[in-house]
Amino acid sequence: MPVDEIVTQLKTLWNFDYEPKIKALRDLYEVAKKEQWNAATDVPWDLEIDEGGDILDPSQDRMRDFEFVKALPEEKRAELARRRAAWTLSQFLHGEQGALLCCGQLIEAVPDIDGKLYAATQVIDEARHVEVFHRYIKRLDQVYPIDPTLQAVLNQILEADLWQMKCVGMQVIVESLAMGSFKIMKKGSRDELLRKIVELTAQDEARHVSYGLIYMKDELPLMAEPDRNRVEDFAAAAVTAMVGQRGTPGMGAQAALFEGVGIDGEAAVREIREKLKDPEFRAGRPSPFRDHVVPQLQRIDLITERTAPQYRELGFEV
Repeated sequence: MPVDEIVTQLKTLWNFDYEPKIKALRDLYEVAKKEQWNAATDVPWDLEIDEGGDILDPSQDRMRDFEFVKALPEEKRAELARRRAAWTLSQFLHGEQGALLCCGQLIEAVPDIDGKLYAATQVIDEARHVEVFHRYIKRLDQVYPIDPTLQAVLNQILEADLWQMKCVGMQVIVESLAMGSFKIMKKGSRDELLRKIVELTAQDEARHVSYGLIYMKDELPLMAEPDRNRVEDFAAAAVTAMVGQRGTPGMGAQAALFEGVGIDGEAAVREIREKLKDPEFRAGRPSPFRDHVVPQLQRIDLITERTAPQYRELGFEV
């Protein structure tokens, strides 16, 4: 598999004052040290994966409502469910590697020793997440390529020249999305092994989000207005890219999955996009963006009068 190369603009900051300055971050660092777990020994790998295909949350799987799925024989529906679960989890796997790379950058770029120490604990968290999701997906099906939109957003975070952009993009947006998604999986999945994995992972993600909230709540008001505006625009652009105008991230990339079980991929995507125009249909689906990402951006006052219209255009009440 090819290795992608991106060029980043990053200043490395040494800080020779080792005394704690941001107590909340130093406290979070202590919690992170206590909550480390081992993906090889703390996950019940002896459990068998659910063979019925209901890996994620069948009660929230609106895919069953589409005509192109109803037309499939039961065996093909189960196969599609497994493939879609592997595709979805593959995106989290790629996102975890993106977080691994970003946190390595944050260690270099953040100015405070407390921020550097905590980011170091997140690097090992993300390495563990890459390990555990890769191992699970390989048992389930196969690792699928990264969705182009997700890769573009992660690349923009890695390429950002302001560390505050990296922190907002990864810690507040991407980590909130992951935390919300894992909570949904833990509640609804019928697969006991996956529930254990996402339970452990969500515990880490909650700390990662807290890091972004603690740091940015105090940092953003100190930024010069032009840089602050750049961070606001960066956040709005990232959410817009991942949500899309009709809330269908990844649909085009999933067409190959549909075709693999005998479905016309383009026709399937058209039907999905058409149904998702219906507000009532969308209202019945859980939304990590609505329930987690946007509220966290509001908590650090990053959705302002200037950028709020962009979020409203996506259907969020801000």
